[in-house]
Amino acid sequence: MVEIQRRSSCFDLKHFSKKFVGTRRHLVFLLAFGTLLLPSSNAHAEILFEGYSKVLLDGKHVGYIVQRYEYDTKKQEFTTAYYLKTSPVAGNITESLKARSTQALKPISFQFTELTGSHTKTIDAQFKNDTMTALIDDGGKKETISKKIPKTSFLSSFLAYVMLNGKDGIKKGVKYSYSAIAEEDATLNSGEAFISGEEPTEGINAFKILNTFKSAQFVSWCTYKGEVIATRSPVQKISTELVATAHEATEGLTMSAAALTQLFGNVPRGVDNPIARRSLEPAARVKTAEKPNNASADKTVEKPQDPQSPGPKAIESTETPKAN
Repeated sequence: MVEIQRRSSCFDLKHFSKKFVGTRRHLVFLLAFGTLLLPSSNAHAEILFEGYSKVLLDGKHVGYIVQRYEYDTKKQEFTTAYYLKTSPVAGNITESLKARSTQALKPISFQFTELTGSHTKTIDAQFKNDTMTALIDDGGKKETISKKIPKTSFLSSFLAYVMLNGKDGIKKGVKYSYSAIAEEDATLNSGEAFISGEEPTEGINAFKILNTFKSAQFVSWCTYKGEVIATRSPVQKISTELVATAHEATEGLTMSAAALTQLFGNVPRGVDNPIARRSLEPAARVKTAEKPNNASADKTVEKPQDPQSPGPKAIESTETPKAN
């Protein structure tokens, strides 16, 4: 992800934060070529989240992210895809990811591609019997890696849904410690997500989550359904904001309908998210965001669990005791 995001879900800034470590001052996100991308259009696929986000560098609009999460009821698989593009100010970079997991969020495969200048990097990874086999082409240097992964590990892009299916769900005071695969380099890393409390953002009730992944720290705000509204990395001064329309996210930047269609199967409308839905509601209904009575009990995206798979046990959670 987004060496971010990685929106987007909670789509986060893990990818952005990593790219800013050391002396690198610009985003290093790269373009995905169609040879590694699989179309996501499917008559059985239910869109769980789809939206456009602005990328801001020190408050300046320098790029956008298009993100989609789906669940295929026939294959019983979760799929996510994202496309990121930045302006010349932020490196004129593009990057994409397509990832698949089982209904219990065990990894199936992912294809990650990036390009900057004349340098390209692609990763095509497959998972079988708790083993990851990845074909990596980094600027023409090719290698194949094969490694065993813990049964409880998952693809980092699915963190929000793993949290939703955890025993505590998403609620104040819960801390999740986990082991996840970073798609941008096919490595296994430990991470932590602490839900510090409820904090409305963009006029929508949300949970503030303090994240640590690959030694990078960032903050994300997501709804009780795991929909990421915003992310921020104070040290790198980079942030993302979910917006209501594609135009708002891409204004002043180039957008390739062909590239989006190749990745997503069509050009995403970006209306399956709380910001877009709110913009379509009558003004009287926009004033107050609805607050769930029990966020952790929401079952909107939960699917039947395979009793033989790790499912919700993919991450350990602990609820922080309330102060007296």
